[in-house]
Amino acid sequence: MFWGVLIGIQAVGVFAASSLGMEIDLMATYTEMGIGTGIGVGTAAVIFSIGAGVVSAIDYTRKRKSY
Repeated sequence: MFWGVLIGIQAVGVFAASSLGMEIDLMATYTEMGIGTGIGVGTAAVIFSIGAGVVSAIDYTRKRKSY
């Protein structure tokens, strides 16, 4: 949710700059934003998966030792 708000603020800033007459290629800007978002989501998914795997392994070994 927080990142969505930040992306929305950035998009509003791009439109504001465009409406003020600044020469900005919106397609290139949104392409870069999309690539950055993809990299961020991919990185977060990998880190989350590694963390979940470590926690699951620790929990499994702890339960295994209790028997």
